[in-house]
Amino acid sequence: MEITSSTVLLLVADVLVHVLPTTCTAVRGFSLPLVANHGGGTYRVDADGFMVVNTTSFHHRDPSPTAPLRYTYGVALTIGTGHGKSTHFLVLDMTNSLPWMRCAHCLPVQRQRSPVFDPSHSSSYRPLHPTSPLCWPPNRVHPAGDKCSFHLLREAHDFVGVDTIILGDPTSPIHGIVFGCTQATEGFDTKGTFAGTLGMGRLPTSLIMQIKDRVAWPFSYCLISPGHSQDRHGFIRFGADIPEPPPLNHHRIKILPTPPDLPHGFADSAYYVKLLGVSLNESPIQGIHQTMFERRHDGSGGCFLDAGTEITHLVPAAYTLVEEAVAHMVQQWGYNRVRDRDFLLCFREEPGIWSHIPRLTLDFEGPPTRHGEPTRAHLEIGSRRLFVKVENKQLLCFGVYPTTSRHPTVIGAMQQVDTRFIFDLRANTITIHPESCEADTEPTPSEW
Repeated sequence: MEITSSTVLLLVADVLVHVLPTTCTAVRGFSLPLVANHGGGTYRVDADGFMVVNTTSFHHRDPSPTAPLRYTYGVALTIGTGHGKSTHFLVLDMTNSLPWMRCAHCLPVQRQRSPVFDPSHSSSYRPLHPTSPLCWPPNRVHPAGDKCSFHLLREAHDFVGVDTIILGDPTSPIHGIVFGCTQATEGFDTKGTFAGTLGMGRLPTSLIMQIKDRVAWPFSYCLISPGHSQDRHGFIRFGADIPEPPPLNHHRIKILPTPPDLPHGFADSAYYVKLLGVSLNESPIQGIHQTMFERRHDGSGGCFLDAGTEITHLVPAAYTLVEEAVAHMVQQWGYNRVRDRDFLLCFREEPGIWSHIPRLTLDFEGPPTRHGEPTRAHLEIGSRRLFVKVENKQLLCFGVYPTTSRHPTVIGAMQQVDTRFIFDLRANTITIHPESCEADTEPTPSEW
């Protein structure tokens, strides 16, 4: 398989070698385009920086058990074989740990922006052998005869392959990169664009874990709102391409290890963190305590960060207290709550209301100091990332939702916008700091 001199990503599909051009500094640092797919104009950002949504295109289920917002962040990559090159888009997945692509003859047939990948066109592709450590727990891969198979619930299943990629330096190919090549998806929606997912979780089969020793340990992203024009794209950056955080204005969140009492062979793929509390305008919300967000003995519950989940979901007990506190703070200024079928907390958009939307702060456990002293990290969420404008109803609606029973709390993409996240897998920390993410964008190529 040959690689293209074009664009930006890397692997995951199975086949080729990929070269990263102008966005690479060296083998120790590279960047991949990160795009926001927001469903054909349903979302936009107004002149004041607020996300605006039109709900007339939403598919309603009454009552709706989940948040209605639907948008996805994807990574662009150019794949080249002896049969030409094309740019593919993979969903950024922070909870799963296996990159995979839809391959030739994949069912059900769905439209995607690029041709479906055909592994027979890659001279360096081969199946992953079942004796490989990557074919056994804790990975979500298992032996199947003389091959290895995977099954990601509500996504895809099939066999796992191995191929070669190039990141930055065309003279230094990275051999033996593992990814899934599927001919059967289940519940995966290409949205007319996506060819698969880019698994960036914590298990050995994820992209970042496969390249961390050979290319870069840390990776980083800074999400722009999905309502921004798709004429520009951001980046997911690796290694030396990650900008240094400001020395006095950043926080570090501790990534939690897998609890020792979980079943043998099980390990966390998602980036679990310890959420200690929630504040409004710097005042802790009474009744919320950290035990609400802790893992249970069976592994359920807990709290993790995920750019693949549209908005933040809090466990029901915590959500109820947060919703009540936010509603009270806005209503005390004379603004009335409005019922809506799509969102749980809304107000009529009236003059001056935005100045009374409170700031919400999430308080996390940080890594201990060199002397073993505890630290805390704070993610502040301003009004632009807390409420959305529903323009077809002239409403302002709360961009946080409750989880369903026994599900974890998830810090979603909307509340991560305009904050840089740096995941350091060596130190087991996530560094965060405010940043105008639109400043870290470039024009989207016309051929996309």
